[in-house]
Amino acid sequence: MSMFRFLPTVVSATSRYAFKTNVVRAFPKFSTNVSLPPDIEFDELKKKVETQEITLIDVRTSGELANVGMIPTSKHFHVYYVGPDILLPDDEFEKKVGFKKPGLDDPLVITCLLGIRARTAQMALMTAGYKNVRVYKGSFTDWSERGGPIVFPEPAKEG
Repeated sequence: MSMFRFLPTVVSATSRYAFKTNVVRAFPKFSTNVSLPPDIEFDELKKKVETQEITLIDVRTSGELANVGMIPTSKHFHVYYVGPDILLPDDEFEKKVGFKKPGLDDPLVITCLLGIRARTAQMALMTAGYKNVRVYKGSFTDWSERGGPIVFPEPAKEG
C-alpha cells in the first residue's frame, strides 16, 4: 500500500488553517497553462534576419559570443539580466544594454546556444508584457550546423 495514502490526514492534522473553499472554484480564471507563440525554424528566421523584420536577441554570455560568434543582426542581452533590465525606463535600458528597448508588440526572436536559456528569457519578457516573443529552438547550434552566416561582436573598447 502506498505511503501517500496518509498524506491528506497528515496535512489536515498539521494545518492550523481550515480551508472552507475549493481553490479551483475560488480562482476560476487562473491557469498554469501558458499559451506561447510558436517557435521559429531556420528558414523562416533566415528570411526575417535578411529582411530585418524582427529584433533578434541573443541571451548567451559575452564570452560565448566572442568564442563562437552570433547570428547577424543579433542584439546581446544576457539571460541573467533580461527579467530586471526589461523593466527599466527606455533611456536607462538603452544606456545599460546597448540597444533601443523593443516595444511590447514588436516581433522578437530569442536565441542562445540550444534554446533553453532562450525559453527562460521568453518567459521573462512575456511576464513583463511582451506579446510577440518567439524562440529559435535550435538556436545558435542549429544555425551554425545549417550553414547560416555568423558574425563576431566587436571587442570592447579599452579606456
